Amino acid sequence: MEESILEIRNLKKHYPIRKGLFNKLVATKYVVDGVSFKINKGETLALVGESGCGKSVLLRLLVGLENLTEGEIIFAGKKLSEMTALERKLLQQKQQLIFQDSLGALHPRFIVQESLEEPLIINGMKDKNKRLQIIHETMNKVGLDPKYCTRYPHELSGGQRQRVNIARALVERPELILADEPISALDVSLQAQVLNLLMDLQEEYNLSMLFVAHDLAVVRQIANHIVIMYCGKILESASSAEIYENAKHPYTNVLLKSAPSIKKGISDEGFNLDLKVGDTPDPANPPTGCLFHTRCMEADEYCMREIPHNKEIAPGHFVCCHKI
Repeated sequence: MEESILEIRNLKKHYPIRKGLFNKLVATKYVVDGVSFKINKGETLALVGESGCGKSVLLRLLVGLENLTEGEIIFAGKKLSEMTALERKLLQQKQQLIFQDSLGALHPRFIVQESLEEPLIINGMKDKNKRLQIIHETMNKVGLDPKYCTRYPHELSGGQRQRVNIARALVERPELILADEPISALDVSLQAQVLNLLMDLQEEYNLSMLFVAHDLAVVRQIANHIVIMYCGKILESASSAEIYENAKHPYTNVLLKSAPSIKKGISDEGFNLDLKVGDTPDPANPPTGCLFHTRCMEADEYCMREIPHNKEIAPGHFVCCHKI
């Protein structure tokens, strides 16, 4: 049995909406609503879904930037709720977050060296020479010359800034990387470079990774397992090969069809997404029954009325749909 580095069980994050003079609770925003999955050591799990489905909030829950409403986070076999203050501090070193906005993630008045040095100082490394050695080694690993250590974030290109962010995540030699759409703001050639870099680093350091994206084409080469998220819930989860060869949920098929490809560009043929026109449901006012029924071409009255349950249709392949 493979050993998991991270497991989350029934994770929920609900935001109360209050209005009026007496701050009365008028609604609840169900941003993350009962999410469960696990990541094995040395593997990458891709969390895929469109903007607003709760992916980034989920990452913030994992790193402690948001408090859980309900659920359990288990890191290397130990529940977060049972950890001491010291164990939680050590956990922060073992899991690191790569932010989507490479410029906003770096202090504008810090040179690159100061940004990379800060986490080492905070966690008690007093030897300046050792800090500089680790920084220069890590810069080389991510493909940046150490001479960039004296530059400010605004003096770097988008790709260089994202490499600095990756380097900052690696300086403490973590076991788990949480990557929040790290390539979405880059052009296509830089996306490929950063993806290849992350895969090389994963192999070298035996890293585990939770890779958040909104495009299934992006995660194809990097993910071992894929979880499809929609409006705070998981609709389908399986191995990467199973998702690309045997996707079952209508929403997963929409994501697969919408992924850009060279073939589509050459043929220049229109394609039907099999999707009703409309926006993602409001988390503060979710529809009854299946969350996807407002946009699903296959939905019927039963879908509108009854909530579907997660079921295993093949070993390790789970789908949440009445039609499967």
